[in-house]
Amino acid sequence: MSSERAQEPAEASQPAPSEGSGAAAPSQPPLPKKKKKKTRPAPPPPLTEEQINSPTNQTLGMLGIVGIMTLTMWVFARGGCNYHPPKESRDPRKVELVDLARDPKDAALEFELRWSTLRWGGAAELAKGPMVDQVKRQQQACDADASCAKRASDLRSTVEATAELLERDAMHAVARVTTTGTGGKPERHIIRVERDQAIWKTVARDVDDGSFKPRPASLPDRDGALLLRQPGMPAPAPVPSGK
Repeated sequence: MSSERAQEPAEASQPAPSEGSGAAAPSQPPLPKKKKKKTRPAPPPPLTEEQINSPTNQTLGMLGIVGIMTLTMWVFARGGCNYHPPKESRDPRKVELVDLARDPKDAALEFELRWSTLRWGGAAELAKGPMVDQVKRQQQACDADASCAKRASDLRSTVEATAELLERDAMHAVARVTTTGTGGKPERHIIRVERDQAIWKTVARDVDDGSFKPRPASLPDRDGALLLRQPGMPAPAPVPSGK
């Protein structure tokens, strides 16, 4: 009897299941805790010009020193480039006559430049045969004219010339020289030159009226012979083979 009574209160202490449910409801997991947002601190107030202190006085001083040194070096460099001692001049170096007249085309060009600029002493150095007398007559006429020296000085800064080699062999050559700056129109002359030891000299100077026709270059008679042909001259016409 006592044991039955002891079991009754234990059974009565258990909760009764709810109606309409066959089993007890499972326990739900706890909800995660929400993270609290951290509030950002307020930005500091902007610095004043006194607090920034940029550029510093030291930086400004160094920039000033660099600028003064740059200007000073530029002044000295410009003065050194433009300085010419009393014994020096800006005239171009003197070229030897053998270098100017080593080639027939160059010799004709140099002679015409000296003739057109009234430099009769230089033209006489490149003259030969009958041209020597012509140069002397021109020099005498220039010496008698008081304005010849001034005209020669003006022509040296305006005259320009170009040359074209028309014929050449071992001892003779012909060139056409076109000169500008002596007048309103270009002047063309046929210059004939001859070899004189290591240089070429002018023997004739005629106005180019279009009548001069260069001789066609001929091929060598024997195989292996050297053909003297100035660079820039037209190639010789081929000899038709005989049948």
